[in-house]
Amino acid sequence: MPDVYNRNSVTKKGYNLLAESIATKKPITFTKVVVGDGDDTGLDINTMTGVVSPKMELPIGNGEKGGDGEYVIQAVLSNKTLEHSFFPKEVGLFAKCGNGEEVLYSYSNGGNNVGLMPDKNTPINAEIYNIRTKIGNATNITFVTSDDTYVTKGELTKHNADATAHDNRFNAIIQQVNNMITSVDNSDSLAKAPTLQLVKTLLSSLNIKNATDVVNALESEKATGLGIRYDFSNVNAWYICLGKLFGNLIIQGGKFVPEIASITFPIRFNEVLTVLPMMLDEPTPWHEMTIRPKAITASTFKMVSGSNNTNYPKSRNNGYWIAIGI
Repeated sequence: MPDVYNRNSVTKKGYNLLAESIATKKPITFTKVVVGDGDDTGLDINTMTGVVSPKMELPIGNGEKGGDGEYVIQAVLSNKTLEHSFFPKEVGLFAKCGNGEEVLYSYSNGGNNVGLMPDKNTPINAEIYNIRTKIGNATNITFVTSDDTYVTKGELTKHNADATAHDNRFNAIIQQVNNMITSVDNSDSLAKAPTLQLVKTLLSSLNIKNATDVVNALESEKATGLGIRYDFSNVNAWYICLGKLFGNLIIQGGKFVPEIASITFPIRFNEVLTVLPMMLDEPTPWHEMTIRPKAITASTFKMVSGSNNTNYPKSRNNGYWIAIGI
């Protein structure tokens, strides 16, 4: 409020409102501010019930205790809708107790010290009125705010310094984030981000401390997760199962001597795709063509020779075999 105004003087009805609030513990609610161009000559503020010549009603933007039994109401004076210019000499603050009657609580008049408030055709910056009024021992004070008010630099600075200013919004965001995070490992939570504790728990089961542990973990995963198996310890009967990444393809091999009893695959196939002989000796092409597998099952097969040439005994037609299947 400009310095040309004195502190608002409380009217008789204003003091009655204070007494009623203290006695009944009902709140005093400051409802509006009215400015006018009336003179205070000969006025008895104590008995006033309204401003002399009201011109504008100002929206209330804020209110707080000012110390020494004072309360400060902040209102905004703007001419954006003002049809006729005037001198805003008088300022009246209205209030009510509980749901009671609205009365002129306090009043101030700047007299001839105030400047002209032009009409809306001459736009000016809005003025902030800080209206100081006595509240005595009353503690239950509220005010009616309006959406038409402006935020002052001081209010914005105070708001920005308040650590709890946006608690509701922050709590809503935190709740949304919590809803996107899971602390359990199951199919219902696959679309959510795991908590750090869940990640630590899952990683701890791998027992990984260094590169050696990584290799060991991969080795374990081959057998338990991917189905990769192999055994090359016996050159006469070996196998490798490439696991589910390669359609569970199995390659097996070993040595053979034709006409012996059935040869047993190191591991059982589900389905044999082919069995191929590879000669160890150096027979004629005709002899090589006569070496062939027969009686092939998922577990066994026989390698036979069709040679009748005595120059190449069957016992010389030894070699290797490779079998492929799934």
